[in-house]
Amino acid sequence: MEHTLLYDDFAGLREGLVKEFIDGPYREMHGQPAHPDDNMDGWQSKVGHWSIGKHPWSCVATPRGKRLRATANPTVCDNVTLGKGDMAWRDLRVRAEVCLLPQSGDGWGGPVGLLFRFLDSTRFYAAVLDVDGHAKLLRRVVPNNWDVLDDRPARVAPGAPFEIEARAEGRRLSATVAGVELRAEDGEYAHGCIGVIAAQPAEFGPIAVTCGEAEKRRLDEAAAATFHILTKKRAGAGQPKLWKRIETPGFGAARRVRLGDLDGDGRLDFVLPRLHPRRDPGAAYLAAVDFDGRLLWERGEKPAAPTPETSGDAPVQIHDLDGDGRNEVVCVMDHTLLALDGRTGAVKYSAPVPKPTPLPEVYKQNINHWGGGYDDEGEHLPACAISFADLAGRGSARDVILSGHYHQTVALGPDFRERWRIANVRGHFPIPYRPKGEARDHVLAGYRHVDAEGRTVGRVCLRDHQDAIYAGPFDDAASGPDRIVMAGGDDGLLLLTPGYALHERVMGHVQRIAIGKFRADRGGLCLATVLFHGNRGIASLFDATFKRVWTRDYPVVGATLQPVLFDACGEERMLLSGMRPAQGFAGGLIDGDGDLVAALPDDGGPGLCALAQDFDGDGLDELMLWDHERIWIYHSDTEADPARLLKRERPPLYNMSNFQSYWSRAKR
Repeated sequence: MEHTLLYDDFAGLREGLVKEFIDGPYREMHGQPAHPDDNMDGWQSKVGHWSIGKHPWSCVATPRGKRLRATANPTVCDNVTLGKGDMAWRDLRVRAEVCLLPQSGDGWGGPVGLLFRFLDSTRFYAAVLDVDGHAKLLRRVVPNNWDVLDDRPARVAPGAPFEIEARAEGRRLSATVAGVELRAEDGEYAHGCIGVIAAQPAEFGPIAVTCGEAEKRRLDEAAAATFHILTKKRAGAGQPKLWKRIETPGFGAARRVRLGDLDGDGRLDFVLPRLHPRRDPGAAYLAAVDFDGRLLWERGEKPAAPTPETSGDAPVQIHDLDGDGRNEVVCVMDHTLLALDGRTGAVKYSAPVPKPTPLPEVYKQNINHWGGGYDDEGEHLPACAISFADLAGRGSARDVILSGHYHQTVALGPDFRERWRIANVRGHFPIPYRPKGEARDHVLAGYRHVDAEGRTVGRVCLRDHQDAIYAGPFDDAASGPDRIVMAGGDDGLLLLTPGYALHERVMGHVQRIAIGKFRADRGGLCLATVLFHGNRGIASLFDATFKRVWTRDYPVVGATLQPVLFDACGEERMLLSGMRPAQGFAGGLIDGDGDLVAALPDDGGPGLCALAQDFDGDGLDELMLWDHERIWIYHSDTEADPARLLKRERPPLYNMSNFQSYWSRAKR
């Protein structure tokens, strides 16, 4: 008996572009709730390469019914895909009618067909008609690479519909493409959903997915077993309960919120920045709010909240810059570097933002600018981020590291006098690094490591830039050798020695990294990664030896996988997102297997941004969820014995960033 797993004639899609209403790079760090104008009907888009048009898929009405149409003809064809269905599907048959359309654009195109055992945009099988006119069974392996499992010539007249059917049974794979039979044996991918790919203009008719009796029985049994396991896990895990609500109507911020004690009462407060609506780095407006939700002070002219939210950093931090025991708000506003009194917002002292270094043409002709220029186009350095380091050996990180878009870095003393400057492919958010045996911090400025005087210690020359950095040990005692790990964008996951000897794992656009005790059964810490741009939503977990333990595809982006201590189980959880089921996805905390063990309640709370922090000092983290209008904080329902809790060191709050790594290690 044959069972229907999916039949999609696109009735659930409106005519027009198949897309989410609000989308963009900001989803590197924000979760976007479902919108009434979304037009996806359960499909997930994996498009994301710069060379592909923003919305290549649409639903069109034809005399034969609705069709799914692709219009891209790209040179980079990997991610012109849509996926749908259940990741547990294994032995099945998927079929659809396909029609090639006239070529367009200046790319050379690629395969058109059906995907099966589709795990994510880097791992699947495909039954396609390729641009060379051959029918092929393909295996997708890592970004930009395919293996041909079978290949035979096919005859397809332009504009003439033809059928594609793909079949999987264990290791036996087969397909019929325009009447051409294909066969192969391969066990690389054992399960996954289905999808479509169209790297040249094409239309797809209704898609049918069926399976036999044995597979249907296996799926039912697997679903019951998964439910049982997840129920047991959730029963033993701390669960979020709403603890505090703070209203921020008209002055809230997205991911750029900063935490620190502003009024000296020992509790964490909030600084909520808004940036200029034009591409002008620096804060336009700041609102300081105490932990009880009282507005302490405001500064600047308040712009409207951007729609959609942007992904850039903010040159704003909370830190005791002058060493008097009270925190300042250190920020850039109107091309001026300010130290503001944390209690009142009054200016304590200030200085103009330094002028940039004019960069030579030979640099600009050989180094990418990633849309942000080379930081030397104006009178002032475009101040995008502020971090702090101890370059003078004072015993506290009071020297200011001022960063442009991607290239220029200026180090200043706490009096805002310049110490040194460098220009290189820095990427985002330089961090301090203290080599063992030294009394002063170094700075990891992306692909360049400099000492306290700005002298080069090591460098690498790659094609992209770093999006996040971790430097430190990976053993449980935090006493082992230091390792430097970077999210290198399209350069992949980068592992470096302090001297910048490099191991590069090419695995897609690595956007975020998080380090924590995610698996008690693994010696040392684990490393979690999140991919974006072209492979968005893929999360992977690596052990302390940097061997991959698992990879999973999550439909919601914006994940940080920040380590969260939510109970006394001896492991940390990973913060997936702040989304709720009513917003389109169940967010919350996942465990070291990637299972959602602490789902956020569907209580109408905000889902745009998520952060974990121990606000009450009990040794457990709270979950801070917020958007532009409100902040909700959730406590664990566990009251754990402090003696049983892991004792952790975390990144300092004075170096918060949209592009920071999130790490948690034993206190040293």
